[in-house]
Amino acid sequence: MKNTIIWFEINVVDLDRVKKFYDHVLQTNIRKEDVEGYPPMGIIPDEGVNGALVEDEEYEAPEHSGIMLYFDGSTGINPYLKRVEEAGGEVLVPRSFVNDSVGHWAAFADLDGNLLAFYEPPQ
Repeated sequence: MKNTIIWFEINVVDLDRVKKFYDHVLQTNIRKEDVEGYPPMGIIPDEGVNGALVEDEEYEAPEHSGIMLYFDGSTGINPYLKRVEEAGGEVLVPRSFVNDSVGHWAAFADLDGNLLAFYEPPQ
């Protein structure tokens, strides 16, 4: 099995608004898709694990609980955290050292209150 996880979805209230946030933070261009019978989606481009923003006008993020999704921060977490704040998100845990074998992590809340993180492996 190449990847244990192959797809993820981040629920959002307003796809256009949150797409701009993630485009800025991840320095990417999320592709909007309208598929009959499914809610509007923004496909996050990646060569590994793929995922999407999924619009749900009734969505309310859980109070920072549940599964934690980590984005790749291997080029350094701090520039991502700066863009999180520039785009209106909130840094909840700044870049934090775990230990020499694990590396660093940081957590943030997006515009809808979803709790997500970045992971930076040891150098």
